[in-house]
Amino acid sequence: MGPAMSNHVIWKALWWACLVVAPVVLICIELFHPANFTRTATHPTAPGMYEYLHKAEAYNPTFQALAYPGPDWWFMLHMIQTPMVALVAIGLWLLAARVDDPDGVAALVLAWLARAATFVFVVYYTALDSIGGFGLGRTILATERLTASNTISPDQAKGVAVVLDNVWVEPWVGGVGSFISLTGSWAVFAATVLLALALLLARKAPWPALILLVGFGFELQMSHAMPHGPIAFALLLAAALWMWWASRRSDVTPSRP
Repeated sequence: MGPAMSNHVIWKALWWACLVVAPVVLICIELFHPANFTRTATHPTAPGMYEYLHKAEAYNPTFQALAYPGPDWWFMLHMIQTPMVALVAIGLWLLAARVDDPDGVAALVLAWLARAATFVFVVYYTALDSIGGFGLGRTILATERLTASNTISPDQAKGVAVVLDNVWVEPWVGGVGSFISLTGSWAVFAATVLLALALLLARKAPWPALILLVGFGFELQMSHAMPHGPIAFALLLAAALWMWWASRRSDVTPSRP
């Protein structure tokens, strides 16, 4: 196998891993990512983060998820989600790589801006998952374990819950409406809009697929929890498969997947 063929195989494998396999995994796990449990001024009757997440919950339409198996699942969910989101970010970079020098300055600039926005997205989503995902999950599990073994008293456990609830809504690092969550969310939306414009100008993807791509960014900007997360990654999957099908028909990018 020559270098050109080897490069093509690697690109193709990455394309399928990042834009097909990763979205499918994310669709499946986000079906079990609850929403609407944070007690805020607009949701004063919500149970609160700790009260909801520290135990298993059956399906309740208020919280969207098909079920919530408990804090062990919250930890595993985000341990799976973080590398899958990183693969999706690589997939967006692969799509940006379809834009070449002959496609013009405007398309190239848009493609590089899309890459920059994707970089911001993956940095801040990783930070969000670290703090409010697997980090929070392990802290909840530790609190429950220490309470069950009488290492800390029920009153001390309530104090821990109060602290964690406050961190969850903290304006800089909180799990909802914080600087890191909003930065990551708006960055992915910007990335998809810029990428769609670049591919449109370069005529490297059909316009219906680009609409689906922007829809992915918009839905993920709303939330990665149920129902927005599964919808978002389903739109990305549909966009990727449409682009693959169009490329096979037209052979517009023979050296790329």
